[in-house]
Amino acid sequence: MRLITVRPIRLYCLLSITLGLLLTTQAHAYKETLQNAHQMLKQGDAKSAYSSMKAVEVDHSGEPAFDYWLGVFALRAEHFSHALIALDRALKTEPEHAGARMERVAALLQLDQRRAAEQEIERLEQLSPPPIAQAAIGRFKEVIEQRRREDNDPQHNLNVGVALGYDSNPQRYSSDIALDPLPTSLRSVVDQLIDSGVLEPDDPNQLDDVTFASRSSLYHRLQANYRGRYPIDERSRWLFDATAQAQRYSQDSAEEIDLTLLQLVPAYQRELSNGHTWTLQPSVLQGWGGADQNPLLTRWGLSGRYAYTVGTDSQLIWQLSTQHNDFDNALSDYDAGRLGVELTTPLTHANLRWRAQLGQEWARGTANQQRAGGDLNHWQVGMGVDVPIGERQLIRGDVDYRERNYQDNVNNITSRYQPTAREEQIWEARLSWLYQLNRHWLVETSAHYEQRNASIEFYDSTRLQTQVGVRYLF
Repeated sequence: MRLITVRPIRLYCLLSITLGLLLTTQAHAYKETLQNAHQMLKQGDAKSAYSSMKAVEVDHSGEPAFDYWLGVFALRAEHFSHALIALDRALKTEPEHAGARMERVAALLQLDQRRAAEQEIERLEQLSPPPIAQAAIGRFKEVIEQRRREDNDPQHNLNVGVALGYDSNPQRYSSDIALDPLPTSLRSVVDQLIDSGVLEPDDPNQLDDVTFASRSSLYHRLQANYRGRYPIDERSRWLFDATAQAQRYSQDSAEEIDLTLLQLVPAYQRELSNGHTWTLQPSVLQGWGGADQNPLLTRWGLSGRYAYTVGTDSQLIWQLSTQHNDFDNALSDYDAGRLGVELTTPLTHANLRWRAQLGQEWARGTANQQRAGGDLNHWQVGMGVDVPIGERQLIRGDVDYRERNYQDNVNNITSRYQPTAREEQIWEARLSWLYQLNRHWLVETSAHYEQRNASIEFYDSTRLQTQVGVRYLF
């Protein structure tokens, strides 16, 4: 019995001694890491100081002193999101840690979250800070006030640009102006061919040979854009956006897709007390198409946007919109309603964008003048990434998937006059590189690929567009 009693006591003592040695070793290692980090910071190497502290975060996360210093070094190394996370951990354990709250104000201002910074300053002032801290708080208030004055000053941005590009399959307008792929002038030609017996009405494959032969072409595009902001008071402002664009193809066979657009978008924006922002935005767009630039489209729209911060620095945007589309000499008139959401998440070396959208389109016209398939349901999901390279370059990539389901069966030559459901699955990918030469000149190159798979083969298509352009920023 005596042996059974003594052995557990010895075992517990041995474990206690071992644990104590481990804790002493870790404490010594942490102290040495912190001293080295301070030394590197004094020498101006904030990134190395931050990296050394981050390397031991797993072992010391949750300790208020460590989390505070990790937040300090992360802030100095310009890792503002990680700084907020570390400082929030410190404040969760010690809510009255004035130093952590002070650093948190600086991180919030770096992320331009002024409302949250003002709330943090109010908590700091309740802690009766010493004179040195009060002076720092005063400087923070000056920064916030200066940014508020800048926001309340009118802002005007104007840029004009020219681009040269190549289109492997210019059979459609852009996805923003979706039209039946059979241009108006060619539709009458096809009707004449059918009436004369040259084209068999039950063989849509002949249409591909006649109307959809390869028309790959170079094109040039001219574009001008103005954006203005006109403050009303500290929390509300008028916004105005105007865009003019003209795109012309060099091949005669592709001139049917020449396009000119003019769009005007006024808006009213209001910031709420909790830092949320809502925007009411009407719009009008006029388009002209074809070699003769005849009227193509008149669009009226109204949208509402609601944006707010999620977590430390991600932004969530909800958007609800409605449109009224009138096409001249085309069988595609429709009204539309859409609900979309977008989440922007900044990472250490990139920004991620996630988006999703649901929509409904209601075709308008008499029974024999509606587009093939009638009303339309569609949904879309996608993601994008922005990768800055230095201070002047940006790589931007986007991938989207869409499904379009028409509510009426198609019964014409494209379906061999057999009632057929029309559905489309569309993949799109876009890659861009932007390089700002100086304050005024911006160079942009891009490649855009689209793969469209439809239940009616007539509507299948692939398309590759590449372009290089230059803009002048006023």
